[in-house]
Amino acid sequence: MIRLITKSIVHRPVRNGALIISFAFIAASLFSGHFLVAGATDSVRQELSRLGADIIVVPAQYHAEGEAVLLRGEPSSFFFDSAIVGQVENVSGVAQAAPQIYIATMPADCCSALVQLIAIDPSRDFTIGPWLAQHREMPLGKDEIILGSQLVGDIGSTQYYYGHPFRVAGKLEPTGTGVDVSVFLRAEDARVMAAESVAMAYEPIEIPEGKISVVLIKVKNPAESTQVASRITDHVEGVRVITPQYLISTVATQLDATIRILDLAALVATLVSLPLIALISVMAANERMREIGMLRALGATQARIFYLISGEFVIIALAGGILGIAVSTVLLLSFQSYISVTVGVPLTVPAAGSFIVSALAAVLLTTGIGGVAAFFTAVRAARTEPYRAIRSGEL
Repeated sequence: MIRLITKSIVHRPVRNGALIISFAFIAASLFSGHFLVAGATDSVRQELSRLGADIIVVPAQYHAEGEAVLLRGEPSSFFFDSAIVGQVENVSGVAQAAPQIYIATMPADCCSALVQLIAIDPSRDFTIGPWLAQHREMPLGKDEIILGSQLVGDIGSTQYYYGHPFRVAGKLEPTGTGVDVSVFLRAEDARVMAAESVAMAYEPIEIPEGKISVVLIKVKNPAESTQVASRITDHVEGVRVITPQYLISTVATQLDATIRILDLAALVATLVSLPLIALISVMAANERMREIGMLRALGATQARIFYLISGEFVIIALAGGILGIAVSTVLLLSFQSYISVTVGVPLTVPAAGSFIVSALAAVLLTTGIGGVAAFFTAVRAARTEPYRAIRSGEL
């Protein structure tokens, strides 16, 4: 039977090729939406895992800027009082609090690149410390920096920020978020850089004494992160909290319009294709009526004829689904950075499990559409009497 189905498909390349392209478009539209959601969600989780934080505390008036730094790596500088660290540490459920200073480089002669500098306190840090322990087995030294994955620079090379030379000590793995375009350095080196920038840099930078930008929080029980975040908001004035759930919700909201467009495209393609596929299936069955009659006369059962007709369209739909997944995957990976910037969300390749589930769901749904479109034609062909089929050649 497979041989007969394959022969029939190959015998009509133009018609079946057009059907495969139609099914490929449906599958690509369905898959792309799920790919974007899974990729953006995984990016946020990877970033927070890299940062090691369950909660991030930012100045209330700079909540949007803090979110932009985390999600898209948009350089920004903002500050609040370092006394916030002590207040946060006193909140019930907080295990560790690590302050960071955000310094935006300027598009001038001050720096090697337009990036976000993130200054850490090595005595409190749990962001870069674990990575250094795993990859370098020594703490971040004087005038050393760690680069995000998308930044140019070889380990051991020198880069200048605000006129101050730094040695590249390592590069982080990709996350698809703002971490990829950030530079990590020690807070004491950042303050020295700021002091020297008045004489050394085209655009000097000021880091106010006793000021920080954000506080990264580790909670004692991750299951209570939401409750701890609420306590921080209630007990510490002038701050906002950013949680993984909030970032994922923000990403989902930003992607909502894109997903709706892709789902609408898949729906329209399905509604347009179904009657067309049904019509083509009738034409295909009519063309093969004498063949079907001969097969029935030779002993083929109604079930076998049904599988012969419907199987052809199921295989065409399956081929189209696989083609659609393959093409959309190549395009999504090739234009990953462009899509991320255009949509305004972080994006990375989804985890293997999410990728496989999304691909299988799109292929199965597309294959199901092909089967449904050919179902009634296959039933009518199977029920046609052999003599009538041979004699008339029509349904």
